[in-house]
Order: sequence, then C-alpha cells, then structure tokens
Amino acid sequence: MNKRVLNIIFLVFFVLLLKAVHAQQLKITNVTVINEQGHVRVDWSYNGTDNVEISRDNLATFNLTVISPAIPSGTHSFIDVTANAHKQPRSYKVKSIVNPVDLASKVVSTFLLTSKYDSCAHEIVLKWNDLETEYFTANEWTPSGFTIHANTDGKVNSHFVASSTLEYTIHDITENTTNTFNIETHWKTENTDSTSSSNPIIKFTEMPESPDYIKAISASIDGSNTNLKFNIASNSELENYTLFKSDAFDGNYYEIQTITSIDTIITTTDYESEPESKISYYKIVSTDVCNNETTESEIINNIVLELENEEFVNTLNWNSFKEQDFISTEYGIHRSSGDTDPIMINSIPNYTSNKDDIGKLQGEKLSGKFCYFIRATKENELEENYSQSNIVCVYLNPKIFIPEAFTPNDDGINDIFNAVFTFLPTDYELKIYNRWGNLVYHTKDPEKGWNGKQSNGNPAPTGTYIYFLKIKNPESGTLEKKGNITVLYP
Repeated sequence: MNKRVLNIIFLVFFVLLLKAVHAQQLKITNVTVINEQGHVRVDWSYNGTDNVEISRDNLATFNLTVISPAIPSGTHSFIDVTANAHKQPRSYKVKSIVNPVDLASKVVSTFLLTSKYDSCAHEIVLKWNDLETEYFTANEWTPSGFTIHANTDGKVNSHFVASSTLEYTIHDITENTTNTFNIETHWKTENTDSTSSSNPIIKFTEMPESPDYIKAISASIDGSNTNLKFNIASNSELENYTLFKSDAFDGNYYEIQTITSIDTIITTTDYESEPESKISYYKIVSTDVCNNETTESEIINNIVLELENEEFVNTLNWNSFKEQDFISTEYGIHRSSGDTDPIMINSIPNYTSNKDDIGKLQGEKLSGKFCYFIRATKENELEENYSQSNIVCVYLNPKIFIPEAFTPNDDGINDIFNAVFTFLPTDYELKIYNRWGNLVYHTKDPEKGWNGKQSNGNPAPTGTYIYFLKIKNPESGTLEKKGNITVLYP
C-alpha cells in the first residue's frame, strides 16, 4: 500500500474519531433547587442528535429511575416538579435514549439545606448535606467550595467556605426580619463555572414583641399591704414580667415577684411592705423568652401620711406620688369620724400638706376619733386609678361639762342629767348611785342621760346622788370623774 493511500485512511479514521468524540459530549452543567417547594432545574450541555431522558435517584430500588419523557436533543433544561428537594437531597443523570451506556452524564446531587434559629443567641445555624448511598455513586462531581447567600430584608451578604465545611453559623441576626438562605456549590469539573444551588430557606426571625411602654398607674395601701397597678402597651406579645422594689428612688432595685400575664392591666400586691411608715419604690420590667429584660415601667411609690395634732388643728403631711412626675397630681384629703363613712374634705393640686381645723365641728355629736387618708390622681387618668395612702387617726379627749343639779319633773326644762362633750367619746360609761350605795342608773351610751327614774321606774327622791364617769381613749388611756348631782323638784 502506497503512502498516499495510508494517509487517506488515517485522515478518514481521524475524522471519524473526532466525530465520535464530539458526539459523546453530554454533561450536566447545573442542578439547582429553584423554590421552597423543592422543584429542581437540571441543565446540561449536549451537541449530539439523540433524544435524552432524565433519571433520578430511587432509594426503593437502589438505583436511578427515569422520570422524564423523551427530550429533544435541542433542549438543555428540565424542571422536576416532583423532586421535593426541600425535604431530601436528589441525584440526577442525563443520558441518551439511543446509547444510554456510552452517552450519559455523570450523576450530580443537590444539597439539602436546613436551619436552626436561636432567638436568644441571635444566630442561625445552617447545615447541608448531599445524597449518600452505597448502591450507586450519588455524586460524581466533587465540590471545590460553597458560597452561603444570606438575604435579610433585601440586604444580601455572601460567605465562601471550604468544601469540607457542611455547617455555618450566621451571627447578629436581627429580630423580626425576613431572612432567605441558600448554598451555592462550586464544582471541580472541566467547566470551572459549573454551580448548583440548594433549596432556599426563608426564615422570619420572629420574637414576641415587647411592649412599647409600661405605665405605672397606682400604688394603694390596704392595711399592711401595697396594691400596685400597671398598664401594659397593647402591642405586647410577652407574658413574663418582673416586679422590682427599692427603698429609694435612685437606690438599688431588687426582684420581689415574677408575674405571668397576657393582659394589658397587671395588678399585684406587695405583702412585705411597711406602708404605715415606709416609702417603697416599685417598677415592673418585661422579660422576653430569652430571659432578657426589655421594657421598663415608670417608677411608682406609695404615699405615707403623717398627722400632728395641736388642740383642734390636725396638720397632715405626706410625700408626693410619683416623685419623678410631681406636677399634674391632685390630692384628695378624706376624713372620717368614728364609724362614719369617710368624706373628701379638700382637694389640692401639686401640694403635700394640709391643715384641718376640727374645732368648728364641736356640737355636731361627732366622735373624738378622726381618721384621714389621701387619694392621689393623675391628670387625664380614670377616676378609679387612684393611689391611696395609709390611714392615720387621732383621738381627742373631749372637754366635759357636768351639771350639778337637774329637775326631772317632765316640764321639758332640765329634765335629763347628762354630761356634755365637745366630741363624743369612743368608750364611755356612766354610773349613778344613791347615798346608800345602790346603783340607780347605768349607761355606756354618751348620748343617753338619766331621766331621774330609779331602776323600779319610780321617780328618784329629792336629794344628792353620786356619779362615776369613765372615758377610755386609745392614745391617752382612761379618764375618770366622780362627783355629786342633786335631784330637785321645783
């Protein structure tokens, strides 16, 4: 065979070889999870004329199963809407229908991305993995690295990590923002631009919303307890609150109660207060699910009322309600006498002292026990949102006038023997004896007197009788008087 023929044969063989090699170029260029529903788009390059088909992993048969109809050679993309690649990784292969053994791509797997949000640490941990199986090569491409794409309310940040990394923590996550994450895989292939993306994760970093404000409403005294009321802003989604207490407005506050409530009004009681003599300061603080303090209320305090008496003048002094907001506070002074219901005798704004002249009340048959309390109300506040002070009382020893004689002849003039008081005593006893020491009259009612009748109902004879008068005062003790009274019949 001459040299010319050999050259022709070699040229023909080389051309056929080139055509054969060129016809076998079928390669996946991208496998990407395109949405939250886990749909997967498979892209490939192919310069042949055969129709192709897509195979996907089937762990039930430990193999790859065809999932597509015949795809024309001119088509280079396929979307698998049944992949559910947001729940598990998926592996794909593209192959010729005519020559599926010699004309097929390598198997390429998606990566499944998962996340865990730690609201207390303000971070999201991302993890990803591909499909692992011992029955077929799940991923014939080798990653060269990963890029984590993070989109927070439209602001995109990207982080590149090595191929050995399968976990990444994103720090400083802002509360109540929408965050979208996906992992872009870079592959070590002949085409260095080949990439694929994991399933996207959309995470709203929801934290229960803290109240815009907490308003301190009232601190009212009930015996030895202090009742507190706070108004929580309606936007609050929290339910845990802490009550703090201090002995001074600017002092150290310490926790005394934890409160669980979803209401906009929180009422609670300090059972360890000393409201008769001690001013205590309170504030309430909301606490989120991470036990972080979020919103703090105004500081509120109880009102301690003090009383000084001089003759018939009672001087009242008290501390201001809400020391940081002295103005716009109205103080109502309430007084009761004996067992009568309290009445408001005065109302003064932005002032913490008042004098009450009770001398003008003489002769009104009022008890000598006078009690006071203060009710403080803030401007534009509901009527029932008042803060009430402790109750202070004073006991006045009544001035006593006792007649020396009376004429019980039923003429309507001087018929009754009775002691006359400036104020009615709270504990009173009157006994009258004849000259032989026999008890002829006894009463504990200061408004009742002796009408001159003996215990048998007969008129007492004319003559001198002895009276014993005893008054008890809780402050000054017992006052006793003894004297003579003459019965006359004109």
